[in-house]
Amino acid sequence: MEKDKLLQRLLNEPYLLKEKQLFDKLTGENSVWWIKGKDLKKRTIFFPQPSCPYLRKKSCFSQLSKLIKDNRRLNRCAYNFRIFSFPIFLNSEKTASFYLYICHFRKDIPLLAIECLENSLKLILDKIKKEEELKEIYETVKPRAIALSTVHTVHRLIASTLNLDELLPRIARLCLQVLRAKKCIISLVDPVKKTISPKAYIDLDNKDALVQKISPRKLKYERWVLNNAKVYLQKDILCVPLIDQDVVGTIRVENKLTGDSFNHAEREILTVLGEQAVVAIKNAQLYEERGRIIWGSIRSLAALLDIRLPDTYTHPIGFVEIVLEIGKELKLSEEEMEALKYAALLLDAGKISIPDEILMKPSKLTGKEYSLIKEHPIKSAEIVGTIEAMKPAVPLIMHHHERYDGKGYPMGLRKGEIPLGARIISLADAFEAMVCKRPYRGESMSIEEAVREIKKSSGTQFDPLVVKAFLKLVKEERIKNIICRLQERR
Repeated sequence: MEKDKLLQRLLNEPYLLKEKQLFDKLTGENSVWWIKGKDLKKRTIFFPQPSCPYLRKKSCFSQLSKLIKDNRRLNRCAYNFRIFSFPIFLNSEKTASFYLYICHFRKDIPLLAIECLENSLKLILDKIKKEEELKEIYETVKPRAIALSTVHTVHRLIASTLNLDELLPRIARLCLQVLRAKKCIISLVDPVKKTISPKAYIDLDNKDALVQKISPRKLKYERWVLNNAKVYLQKDILCVPLIDQDVVGTIRVENKLTGDSFNHAEREILTVLGEQAVVAIKNAQLYEERGRIIWGSIRSLAALLDIRLPDTYTHPIGFVEIVLEIGKELKLSEEEMEALKYAALLLDAGKISIPDEILMKPSKLTGKEYSLIKEHPIKSAEIVGTIEAMKPAVPLIMHHHERYDGKGYPMGLRKGEIPLGARIISLADAFEAMVCKRPYRGESMSIEEAVREIKKSSGTQFDPLVVKAFLKLVKEERIKNIICRLQERR
């Protein structure tokens, strides 16, 4: 325990003041209590402020030296005042670090009263020591408790999303909350270029903070951590490495809300948080890589189908983009959006079982031919259902020709019986058919004409909720640009 800290606690201890009040009642005088170091060279601290003019005299201080030298507790000064000394020991020290002196009283004090006073002072000192020890234990345990709580929170974050763009800002907000800081930057290392770049940036003092605005020159702490694989701690900045096998990134926090400097306990907390965060980050990166591989496989399958009869068995990327935009507008989950994306590209893969002359027939189809066409959702579902990653997309493919009023195919489902993803694809598929050239239709419709048809069929062919979302999106310039690309491709 630090000497100055103990001394300050002793001076602020209410029980010490009560002891003085009791002592003054016993003597009937206003005694002066003061503390001084053993060597008498350290500053003198009066408790309370001294009222005795004799304390400034050298003869008074000489008596103090005599008390210490003779190891005596009671003496008299040159002015016939009594002086009492009480040694203050720290921890297991054999010699006293400080002495408490009581002076400016003349009355003789019974030995029993002196012993009681000494015991009371020892109890006060023991109480202060125990409180300080408990405080030190608390300060040691507290960061570990926070770190354990942080581990649990990060585990929840891992389960909450596998989207890196969503995960990193959540981890940054958690860092700010736990460390009570104002700013957090999470940066990741490019495994190929071996350069580090910011991926998430939150600044409580700047609501418009964007990660794109961070200059590479401002990442000097990150580069130091990357090169040394060590924690950087300097007053208002704390930066820890995210270590898998190598350093894969960093978390930097700045400026505590209290204005204090970051300490070693907070360094430990952020280090533990970083150890858990890197697990979440690696999982999200692996998930994204898995998604890229699956999407590449699906695109390859689509390309193979297109070799036989281009633009017949698959839909262009523009169509997929429109489907996904409607899904976002309806706030579909991450998993639902993934299934929607896969389904939209291989929607009509089952048409490969239908003769080309039927698919390309410009005139009206016969009943038998139309029956073959109506089977393609089932065939498509059978084809894509063999791919494990595509299984969530199977119901969307199977039912994308169902109608909201129950008059669709292949099962005649209605309203909520139809998966929401299938209802979205149904509208987008019909809209694409209207604005793009098809073998069985002459001139394509304009966007305005197609929108009017969509409105007319709301509540019958299409889900009104999906129609509402589409009508909102189709007014946006970026959606119009996607539609224009669709028309050009067809």
